[in-house]
Amino acid sequence: MRYWRALDGLRGVAILAVMLFHAHVPLVRGGFLGVDIFFVLSGFLITTQLLREVSRTGSVRFGRFFLRRAVRLQPALMLMLAIYFLGSLLGLIPGTARVVTTDITIVLLALTHWARAFNWLSPDYLGHAWSLGIEEQFYVLWALVFGALGQSAARRWRVVTLAALGALIGMAWMGLLTKQGASLVRLYNGLDTRAMALLCGCALAGWFHTIRPTRLEALLPAAVDPQVEPGNSWATVSGVVALAGLLWAILNFEWTHPYMFPWGYMGVALLALVLIASIVQAPDNRLSKLLGMSAIVSIGRISYGLYLWHYPLYRVAEAQGKATGYSLGITMTAATLMTFITAWLSYRWVEHPFRAWFFRRP
Repeated sequence: MRYWRALDGLRGVAILAVMLFHAHVPLVRGGFLGVDIFFVLSGFLITTQLLREVSRTGSVRFGRFFLRRAVRLQPALMLMLAIYFLGSLLGLIPGTARVVTTDITIVLLALTHWARAFNWLSPDYLGHAWSLGIEEQFYVLWALVFGALGQSAARRWRVVTLAALGALIGMAWMGLLTKQGASLVRLYNGLDTRAMALLCGCALAGWFHTIRPTRLEALLPAAVDPQVEPGNSWATVSGVVALAGLLWAILNFEWTHPYMFPWGYMGVALLALVLIASIVQAPDNRLSKLLGMSAIVSIGRISYGLYLWHYPLYRVAEAQGKATGYSLGITMTAATLMTFITAWLSYRWVEHPFRAWFFRRP
């Protein structure tokens, strides 16, 4: 599949927003929305892969699909959980061995989001794994949908229609639960209420598959000049507006605000959709070059490791700061530096080698 450098840059923006939010930086009240950007990106990339496979082979090879997801997610996660368990033995993580083991088990079973939604043995230092649980369960369900549709999934507008309808149903369901008095924690963590962002990305992939299939190919045809193709100027303008809207939301939104359920979260998903569409439609415009700068792309490439490690390290830093008397700024700066080092080591010695091994397999 084609590689879009600017999408790695967008990952970098998203993970920095999440980290600043969890570091309690006052000006980044909406940094949690970085997760919604990740959801839309994941839906777009996964659906693009599935559509390419169905178009070429007529079916989905479930074994290879799930193995690819496992190789992408599990090695780094297993490493983090092993060190988390070791930290609990050293007394850095509060709680009994039974509690720590239960937390790890819930994460491995991809149930953290439901545990949080219904306040059932919700992991504390591993609470950020809720988004991983949503993505993993969505991957399974969405792949099964493709398996049921078979080659018909590649027909024009089929995926766009299904994904868009699913996103609208998800938004309506969140609105209904809100009126019925469901807790904000339930609304925020449920797969049924948050899948609409993933489905927005799926709909975008289906749209490009139908209208601009060449944009999803590994290389653009020689006859297509991305600088002059009709629609690129509109893509640039819409992308800049979407990026500005996302940055404004990251600085100002609060996750508990009533307008977030469901309008705010759907609005953010649509802004992310427009921005990704702009990058894919005009990969060489100034916006793509801005998001494709080396520094932000480098952060995006290790974003998974940053997401895995930042939250438990921040929580440990908070506890140690209170115990030792160091200020929150000092402890969070030290934890951030440690997070970047650990994420890079994870990418260099765990994530990248496993992926290289997988793609070398016949």
